[in-house]
Amino acid sequence: MKTTVPVLVVGAGPTGLALACELLRQGIDCRVIDKAAERPTHQARALTMWDGALDVLGRHGIADEVVSRGMPMTAARYWSRGRNFADVRFGEYGQGAASPVIITQPAVEEVMRDRLAALGGRVEWGTRLSGLTDRGTHVDAVLEGPDGPERLTASWLVGCDGNNSTVREQAGIAFGGSTYGRSFILGDGDIDHDLTPGEAHYVLHTDGVLVVVPLPDGKLRVFADATNVGDLDTAPSTAEIQRLADERAPFPLKVRDLQWSTRFQVHLRQATRYRKGRCLVAGDAAHVHSPAGGQGLNTGIQDAANLAWKLALVLEDRAGSDTLLDSYQAEREPVAAAVMRSSHQQTRLWTMRSPITRALRDALMGRAARSGLLERRMIPAMAQIDLDYTASPAVGEGGGRRALVRGLPDTDLVPIGGGPRTRLSALLADPRHTLVVLPGGDTAGARRAVEAAAPLADRLQTLVLLTDAEAGADADALAGAYRLPGGHRGAEGDLAGRRLVLVRPDGYVAGAAATLDPDDLLRPLVPSTAHVPGPAHP
Repeated sequence: MKTTVPVLVVGAGPTGLALACELLRQGIDCRVIDKAAERPTHQARALTMWDGALDVLGRHGIADEVVSRGMPMTAARYWSRGRNFADVRFGEYGQGAASPVIITQPAVEEVMRDRLAALGGRVEWGTRLSGLTDRGTHVDAVLEGPDGPERLTASWLVGCDGNNSTVREQAGIAFGGSTYGRSFILGDGDIDHDLTPGEAHYVLHTDGVLVVVPLPDGKLRVFADATNVGDLDTAPSTAEIQRLADERAPFPLKVRDLQWSTRFQVHLRQATRYRKGRCLVAGDAAHVHSPAGGQGLNTGIQDAANLAWKLALVLEDRAGSDTLLDSYQAEREPVAAAVMRSSHQQTRLWTMRSPITRALRDALMGRAARSGLLERRMIPAMAQIDLDYTASPAVGEGGGRRALVRGLPDTDLVPIGGGPRTRLSALLADPRHTLVVLPGGDTAGARRAVEAAAPLADRLQTLVLLTDAEAGADADALAGAYRLPGGHRGAEGDLAGRRLVLVRPDGYVAGAAATLDPDDLLRPLVPSTAHVPGPAHP
């Protein structure tokens, strides 16, 4: 076992697995440890996979497998005083609209672990972090595993170890916030019902919320405020969940058997800093919130996607390393804060007790649902497919938004040199940055931009998009050249008029230029010292 590694990942949930997979795709070695003897296969806490997280898994090549194991969420239906007063409808995966997937966390993790293994990684189960010392240039860690204690040196240590993070605690990172004064339960089991698969039901009862979601395997998830039901120190029984269903559900539910159940409190907390020295935190180790909106998987996996490629460049001592490290919190903390605000607002809607405020809530939500306002306001924020990083210190002019949403055409492209058609989204799944050269009638200038980018090929691919008029004999020898379908003129929207667009490995625009001079765009990728580039894995 290696005792010196570039990155030690602590925690093998979805955030840690996403981080490790992306690091390996970037050519960066890492070790992944988890204190659990093995991952439970039946305790499915998280249940919703949103578009932003699916986009990350798509670049890892496993989104289709995750979707196939889940069930499309087609609607969220809200109930109060025995009637369905508001609905939110969702789209179909791959069709451009927000399309959440109902899938249990163990199923997601299984697919991610398989991908980790395919990339050459593995999880070291039953291994915990018992101590760390940040030396300034590296971290000395003490691990306790099946074979006893072990000392390890890591250039960087990332805590993906959840709400009770050992990394966060030992690194001295504060975790500010509060705990809701309510007790919640959830359980999965064989429960007779007549509900439509794919529809989540939110029953906003005076005694507390009841959420019911059909699962892909035919079982049913029940989540509820159970502050006044059962022993607050023990998991709910079949009888207690049946009692909650009888008292609150406006439709019949018969609890036959529980696969598992738990009782827990809900916290609203965020780390005061995402990095201290050589230690960083991500996912629930950095932020926790109400399960309202199903954002846990979404936010944690995107933390990992944001951080991994930045660590890769830092480890190679690229010119923009200091700015990149600062940008991790600058970009991800506002996203987490927005998720926390949204989930808190939804939780307040769930827990209203006053008849007047409940009636007002029902009337306003019902009107917003009928007008489409509820969908327009809620869905983009929950999908997290086009986040705003424009204030980041690591993006330049024209940067900070998702490339394929804000102007680059995700259309079929025909390689100039021959070969099958491909979509721009497939090409942008490359783990490197991508310099996109857009049409403009200057093939010679495009060639000069390609040549200027060539020395950075270990961290940069170059794509040249040409119109039919430009795709002549002069373009045949142009590396990375593709012909756009008829009618496409290149970038639109926020990127209209740009000739060069630099796209980050996470799909967001690092910067754009109106000329074909790439020097300013590429400067953060230039090595500041000599290094041996690691191989990237598609």
